[in-house]
Amino acid sequence: MTQKLKIAIQGIRGSFHHEASCHVFGEEISLVECKTFNEVTESTAEGVADFGVMAIENSLAGCIIPNYNLLRQSGLEVCGEVGLRVKLNLLALEGESMDGLTEIHSHQMALRQCATFLNTVNGMRIVETFDTAGSALNILENNLTGVGSIAGNLAASEYGLQVVAAGIEDHKLNYTRFLVLKRNERGPISSQFNKTSIYFQTSHTPGSLAQLLSVISGLGINLSKLQSHPVPSKNSLYGFFATLDFESVDQIENLKILLEAMTIHYQILGIYKKGETYG
Repeated sequence: MTQKLKIAIQGIRGSFHHEASCHVFGEEISLVECKTFNEVTESTAEGVADFGVMAIENSLAGCIIPNYNLLRQSGLEVCGEVGLRVKLNLLALEGESMDGLTEIHSHQMALRQCATFLNTVNGMRIVETFDTAGSALNILENNLTGVGSIAGNLAASEYGLQVVAAGIEDHKLNYTRFLVLKRNERGPISSQFNKTSIYFQTSHTPGSLAQLLSVISGLGINLSKLQSHPVPSKNSLYGFFATLDFESVDQIENLKILLEAMTIHYQILGIYKKGETYG
């Protein structure tokens, strides 16, 4: 009997991390359920899980900067990605109605993505939880009447809750990008790889960043994402997380030479194939 892959996720069965993992690895996986993203990286780094799946940005709520830092500190390698259309619903026990709810529970990112809807429910108590699906399971296990959970369709089906209000996210083009992580055992660059995630610091001199980006463009490499972040304890110095699209292995080798020459520090966080987007 083939042993199931163990996938570390933030949250529990029925969460969006679970759904994203199924798109990457199939449904026959064993979940390592983690309360925090730090637990996800630790479980993967220590071999408790074969891979980790971690959200990195959302089209409504923006980048999850702490997760970029966790990635750097963990020593893990980005080996893939997947995009997911996040459809958020208000769930509750069978027989409940919107008028009977006094509290709404969910993960802070889901709450942020439903800000417009939440502004219309005057007097409702909003409670942050560690997970969308976890808040749904809590309602079921404790038979919480008057309590709703913001979660996805998978959580509703997993825990037998009814949809009180469907599609309550602020914008229908609500997508989350997830990174697939593994222990750093980097081998040859496959000809199918066409994307890389990097971190770098440039000197604090006028034009240093612009010059670097110009030379990267000259290599025929496309900058699809750039996120700045202050370097702790170093005034006026910023680090940059970047996502780059490329076409050939030669471009990556030239990129490494460039980063060595034009930055004061850099890390290749992963080289991988551009992922699919589902939903």
